[in-house]
Amino acid sequence: MLSGILNSDKAIAMNIAIMRAFVEIRKIVLAKEDVREQLRLIQQRICEHDTQLSAIYDAIENLLDDKAAERKWEERARIGFVK
Repeated sequence: MLSGILNSDKAIAMNIAIMRAFVEIRKIVLAKEDVREQLRLIQQRICEHDTQLSAIYDAIENLLDDKAAERKWEERARIGFVK
């Protein structure tokens, strides 16, 4: 507070330095808010993708189980050399 009242060169320089410090702090806080919001959006997307991937995996697993249940081991096409 005193640096704003005094008229010496040193007081003026100190007042300018203090104002610059507050401006930098404000920039940092705003940047962190922006980063925090971006991280929140990324986390939301990841959760949505996890849910979607889980549904896809379940559907594939069900299809594979249905196919496996339809095929009988003895009826499958044989591979390899035929005698």
